[in-house]
Amino acid sequence: MSQMIPKADANVQRPDVGEASTKAAEEQLARLVEEPWLVEADTNERIFAAERQANAPLVQFLEKDADAVDASQEIGRLRRKARIQSDYVEAAATHAYDSLMRDALKGVKKGLNIFVPPYDWVIDIEHKAGEAVGDKAAGTFSSVIEGYFGSGASWATAGVGVALKATVDGVANIRPPMSDSWRWFIDATLFSANTSGSCRVVVQDPVSGAVLGPDGDRSVPLWNHTSQTGASGNGFGSFFASDIAPTVTLSAGQVFNVSFLANVFTDQSGSLAFGHSYADGRLEVSLPFFVVQM
Repeated sequence: MSQMIPKADANVQRPDVGEASTKAAEEQLARLVEEPWLVEADTNERIFAAERQANAPLVQFLEKDADAVDASQEIGRLRRKARIQSDYVEAAATHAYDSLMRDALKGVKKGLNIFVPPYDWVIDIEHKAGEAVGDKAAGTFSSVIEGYFGSGASWATAGVGVALKATVDGVANIRPPMSDSWRWFIDATLFSANTSGSCRVVVQDPVSGAVLGPDGDRSVPLWNHTSQTGASGNGFGSFFASDIAPTVTLSAGQVFNVSFLANVFTDQSGSLAFGHSYADGRLEVSLPFFVVQM
């Protein structure tokens, strides 16, 4: 079970065993995560279809030249080999910096509730080449899409979750000082590729899975890039707790689930006879603690 730093006037606590049902919340969370990606994947497929149509005359011309066909396939093979063998520069380890601590605790007096690992459960939503890994004991999670050279969309959402219970009526402000490291890459010729990454916090009713109001779903985008050429990016650091802090209205005795998420989405045409597109992304997040203020 998730731990809380003891405080005499704590007004958010761990629920009793059996009070927090997570099945409906898990299903609703998966829908919330995947619905926009399904729409984006459909849109990108339409783009790829238009690109195939636009490039059809050039492809038909090149297909008559056997040497051009062999050269195109060799280019794709060498690019895949180079991508697999490439050495990433690992981002520095993430930490909860003093500035994040001050921001998370700013203005907090009575009603301070600080929760630390181990958290209650791991979230892993994967599609196609996506890989989601979480560690509830350490409070770390990562979403990765790398080394896939086929066509279509892939996504991964990793995270940790915790069930909490309000002991008084009030408005809860949830402040997670999340540290992150990320990198992405695109390589494309004639066709486009897309990659995006973000962090997200969702507060839900554990029985229905509904997102609690007035502002129980917050996101911070880290990158979103589409290209028909080559491009890449990386970064690491932290964003302030207030940038991603949900605010929800609660009643005394109300149980609620909080999910902390790392999202990565990619879409690509894959390797074709002429032209290709490839994208990847990696996002690693650390949540050493979070604060709930009523």
